[in-house]
Amino acid sequence: MFAVGIGVRAALVGALAFAILELLATQHLYATAIVLSAIAALLLIDLARYVSRGDRMLERFVEGLAAGELERPVRGVNGFARLRGAIDRAVTALDAARVRPQQQIDHLQTLIDTVPVAIITVDETGKVSLANHAARRLAGRAMSRVEHLGTLGAESLAQLAPGQRRVVRLASGQRMLASAARFSAAGHQLRVISLQSIGSELDAVETQAWQDLLRVLAHEMMNSLTPISSLAESVRPLLSAAVAAEPDGRLRDVADAIDVIARRSTGLMSFVERYRTMAELPPPALELLSGTDFIHRIDQLMRPTLEARGIAYSSCVEPEDLTVRADGGLLEQVLINLLHNSMEALSATADPQIEVRCQVRDEQCTISVSDNGKGLDSESLEQIFVPFFTTKPGGSGIGLSLARQIAHAHHGQIEAAANQPRGAVFTLTLPETPPTG
Repeated sequence: MFAVGIGVRAALVGALAFAILELLATQHLYATAIVLSAIAALLLIDLARYVSRGDRMLERFVEGLAAGELERPVRGVNGFARLRGAIDRAVTALDAARVRPQQQIDHLQTLIDTVPVAIITVDETGKVSLANHAARRLAGRAMSRVEHLGTLGAESLAQLAPGQRRVVRLASGQRMLASAARFSAAGHQLRVISLQSIGSELDAVETQAWQDLLRVLAHEMMNSLTPISSLAESVRPLLSAAVAAEPDGRLRDVADAIDVIARRSTGLMSFVERYRTMAELPPPALELLSGTDFIHRIDQLMRPTLEARGIAYSSCVEPEDLTVRADGGLLEQVLINLLHNSMEALSATADPQIEVRCQVRDEQCTISVSDNGKGLDSESLEQIFVPFFTTKPGGSGIGLSLARQIAHAHHGQIEAAANQPRGAVFTLTLPETPPTG
């Protein structure tokens, strides 16, 4: 229709031009020729306006394409009905085509934000981008340069090459699997670093290995100690009678040696029985616990002892209606053990303080015990949950290992970290609704 409109107007102008020339050349009708010239001029002006209107409509459409802001034709303008309709349909189709990729991008970003793996990108210039919620939560602060990755406590992250995988321990004490990959985007080479928490998986494997070892050792030691203890107990009454008949003879030395053997074998059997409990922890009896009631019971149990030692003690539950499915008795055992450890760490502190916090963090229930005691060095942080490892003179080294087993039995984990500005903090993390199988 646009071409037809231009053609009709051009034909009329041509016909008027021919008529004007005919009138002037043959009939000398100057007045009529002037009138026809005026009409032809009006037609030329209308033709120019018609072409200009169509040109502006196409110009706005093309400029909208370039700017990404598509403009629909004004419906009140006369003419160009088919052109307006074609442009309107094109705008509708282009809008739909533009929305679909954006919806896909939004969907992918939502998926990336929900995964627990922290994703960090580094471009060729060393610029860092925290690509998802897990990365921003892990960093705890804005990061713009690759050098800033060192603030996480793992200096090797900045040098991690594409294709490499490495287990790193962050400043927070978390053990994570770091891996790197490379891809191109918009003509730029990007290095993608992912950080996945594997502390609970490694701890579970390590705990199972220790349990298996303890079970074998306990079995073998008990098999050897039981007959020794039994024989010693059988020989003792026979030697007692002989010693009574000859009190100054050498049999007394033998009797004393048998007593030592019997006493030590009994002590070792008791020792083995204590550690065998670590390999035979009963499964937790899960129930719905109120966080407020649970911490209140801990307060009632431990506050008198803490106050008697001059330790400033505080506790809080956030939110107050927090609930968790767990075995209350086993959790109390963990908290009591952690509080006793904190009390011992505060023995040389001038202003001893202990705080217990129960709160929801990242859709999980966390119970932390923090103090301002002597703290833990890096070597102790690495070994603190290993069975039999202890930093206390005369310690057994089973309390924290047992606490970790209880955490794993609840499908959770327990971690130790340095407290700021001094001391240590132990954090027990439990899923709000752990699986019952």
